Formats: sequence, C-alpha cells, structure tokens
Amino acid sequence: MAVEMSASRLLAPYFGDSLFIWANLIGLILIYLTAGYYLGGRVADHWPEPRLLYSLTLAAATIAVVPFVAKPIMSVAIEGIEQVSAGAFLGSFGVTVLLFSLPVTILGMVTPFAIRLSMKRVESAGNVSGGLYALSTIGSILGTFMPVFLLIPSIGTRDTMLLFAAVLAATSAAGRWLGAGPPLLILAALAIPQGQIKPSAGNIYEAESPYHYIEVVQQPDGSRELTLNEGWAVHSIYKPGQIMTGGYWDYFSLAPWFGSGRPPQQALVIGSAAGTVPGQLIHFDPDVHVDGVEIDPKVVEIGRRLFGMNEANLTVHVGDGRPFLMTTKNYYDLIAVDAFRQPYIPFYLATREFFQAADDHLTGD
Repeated sequence: MAVEMSASRLLAPYFGDSLFIWANLIGLILIYLTAGYYLGGRVADHWPEPRLLYSLTLAAATIAVVPFVAKPIMSVAIEGIEQVSAGAFLGSFGVTVLLFSLPVTILGMVTPFAIRLSMKRVESAGNVSGGLYALSTIGSILGTFMPVFLLIPSIGTRDTMLLFAAVLAATSAAGRWLGAGPPLLILAALAIPQGQIKPSAGNIYEAESPYHYIEVVQQPDGSRELTLNEGWAVHSIYKPGQIMTGGYWDYFSLAPWFGSGRPPQQALVIGSAAGTVPGQLIHFDPDVHVDGVEIDPKVVEIGRRLFGMNEANLTVHVGDGRPFLMTTKNYYDLIAVDAFRQPYIPFYLATREFFQAADDHLTGD
C-alpha cells in the first residue's frame, strides 16, 4: 500500500491524478500482486526456506531505485504533451508503471510464502492464515495512512519510497544476518539532492500536498500561473499591478449585471485556488465580503505568499465546496463556481442537487 500511494504521487506531476490514472495504477498493481501470489505459493512448496523468503523481500527493496529511474522516463511525457503526441505520453506512462512490476510481484509472494513457513499442521491452517492476513492488513493500514498524512507532505514522495524500502531491507537483512549494509545503502540515497520534482521553464516554486503536485510558473512578462499535477490547466493567474488577466477569470466580474446590477455585498467563490476571482471581485467593489472555498490548504498558503491573496475582506475556508455549501448558514448575492478545470471536474459539483443547493443560498436578486 505504501508503494501504491507513493506511486500515485510519483505519477501525478507528469500524468495527473485523474480517475483514469488511478484505475490504471490500481489495476496493474493488482495484476502484479496476482502473479506474486501464484508464484509465491509454488516457490514456497518447492523451497520452504526462511532465508529464501528474506532474499525475496530484500530484492523487493529495489523499489528504492524506481524514483531515480522513473524521472527521466516521465520527462518524455512532457515532450509528448507539448508535441501533442499520444504515443510518447502513453508510452512513458506504461514504462513507468512497468517499473513497479518486479518489486510489487515479489511483495505479492510474501503472504503465501509466510503461510507455508508458519504451517505446522493442517489443523492450524485457519488460525495461521487468519493471523497472517490480520498482520498483513495492519501493515496495509500503516502503509496507507503514513505516506498520505505524514511522510509525503513532510519529506516528499521520493524520500518516502526510500524510507519504506530501507525498512524492508533492514527486516530482510536481519533475517539473513547480513548486518546493516543494505538498509544503510538505501538510506544513503536520501543525501542525493532531489532537484526539481518536474523540471520546467519558469518554475519558481513547487510543492507536494495530499491533494496535488503544485507548481508556480513565472512567465517572461512577470505574471505567475498556478498549475496542478501534469499542468494541463492554469488554476490561478497573478499579474502584479494589473487586475485583468485576459482569461476566463475576468468573466466573473460581469456576474452582477446578470442580476440586479447592484454590486454584491456577500459573495462566495467555490474553488478559489490562489485567489484570482476573489481579488477581482474585491478590486471592483471594495465593500464586498468574499468567502472563498479551497480544498487544498497548501494552495491557500501559496496564494497568500505568491499571488497577493491578502485582502482584508476575503475569508478563505479550507474544505470541499459542496459540503461547505450544504452546511453554511450564509446567503450570498453572488456564487461563483470556479472548480471546473480539465481534467479535474468534481462530478458532485456538476449535479442538479449541487446547483439547487447553490440556488437555495442566493439572495433574491
């Protein structure tokens, strides 16, 4: 599970974090595990040796190599996007996921191998297999939550994969009485400078959060753009000294003229990102109070640091747009929905029920 969660973040800066990517990642890893379960049972029956099991898990620690090998391969995807080459994009995605085949297949061999080694008599089969599956599930729980909530946000994807590989290597080395050499070798890789996660022209800031790979790109004219994951769409833009962006964000400033024409006193922006739309609304009507809703706290932090999102009458709520709308007691003269950017359109913000909830929170005009 730690490999799978880390793999999703390794792929996101280059291929995105859409449902399509997740389906391919989960499906292929399940295929690798299936092969591992089958091979593990056969190998264990022929060579039921603990040292062989530890040798296999030590080989699985080669997962530490994947972040270093995958980066140049995934860079081909960027060229494929720029050249509108589906072959380069899909090919690099396939090769990247293929890199996980060997270590994940070996990890799949562990459970049937461990059951075979622990089985002393048929009468204890249920107890042995149940206990090992329970232990495996506890490990899966840790492997799911630790990377997502602790390690990836604090030390990044690459170092998270290295730490889990080092733990696996340490366990394997202890079983084979190999000393501390293998895990120390992997931990030494932590000292290798990581550099940019996704090298690109104009990159002035990048970060990983539980939701996205976040990148801020500065253009030659001094404007800044916020992109997420593979960077297909710009989610916020900031032009110092210039309020109009020349993009779709400007349209929201026309919204009052579709109602009474009176400037709004209370406005809600769902999907406020780094604050482009709230900043424009406040610029044209300094008396308006804007509630912004943004799901990623890291994006909010970047908005305040790099996009001038520091207006006194802007309140940013970190959370999901629909639950906020369903629970807020406030009513608004204007609700701006800025959460629709390909390929990240939350389906639950594109439903009849969502727009009915929005309508229920609008004032009369």
